[in-house]
Amino acid sequence: MGMFDFTGRVAVITGGTAGLGKGMAIALARQNCDIAILARRREVLEQAASDIRTLGVKCLPVQCDVMDQDSVDQAVKTVMKEYGRVDILVNNAGAGGPPVPTVEMELSAYQRLIDLNLTSTFRMVKAFAPMMLEAGYGRIVNVASVLGMVGHLEVPLPGYESAKGGVINLTRGLASEFGTRGITVNAICPGTFPSESNDQEFVDMNMPFVKRVTPMQRPGTPTDLDTVGDMDAAIVFLASEEARYVTGVILPVDGGWTCC
Repeated sequence: MGMFDFTGRVAVITGGTAGLGKGMAIALARQNCDIAILARRREVLEQAASDIRTLGVKCLPVQCDVMDQDSVDQAVKTVMKEYGRVDILVNNAGAGGPPVPTVEMELSAYQRLIDLNLTSTFRMVKAFAPMMLEAGYGRIVNVASVLGMVGHLEVPLPGYESAKGGVINLTRGLASEFGTRGITVNAICPGTFPSESNDQEFVDMNMPFVKRVTPMQRPGTPTDLDTVGDMDAAIVFLASEEARYVTGVILPVDGGWTCC
């Protein structure tokens, strides 16, 4: 097996039907990794799985709401029945919220963002880590955000920032806990990328801010079947066997936003 060859490996990716999630699934599939993509909408799951299969790997679409424990438990059963193993878990599902100042934000809206972005990450690790612990091998990659590392100068996002900051330190805690068990746990912190929930219109509107705070003065290039994107190398490396001595790392993929 050559370097960064994932033949025989299985990756579970939440929020894997569009945007960064689908892009990371494509990046791993290009390295011969079999995939299970988890998301709520059945119709987009089937299309995304069909796209990924064109790369010559297996791709299992699994309907799953990461905020619902019963749904997660059923997803585990479905994945294990199909593949019998899980080597890589990518916790990508999540979303931001409308920009609301802290003093105006409803507690219920804040709690929903915490559950969607942070508690769901814990829930997925708790569900899939037992198989990794039994095998003595695993790669967990949590998708946080630069806004878990720094604040936004212009837009108030207290719920999202709290949740993604929590994902970062959960990553460190899990890395410490699993360090002697063959499981690495790392986090990627994307900057601005076009996606389904962060579409090109938003990126275009946000470009003056991006140019001010990002040394490269551009958003990230997304991944699709025809394009190698700016996230590909990060997810392939952190999910690989070659990254076996890398754990607890918080890796910004942000064009330099967090260095300024």
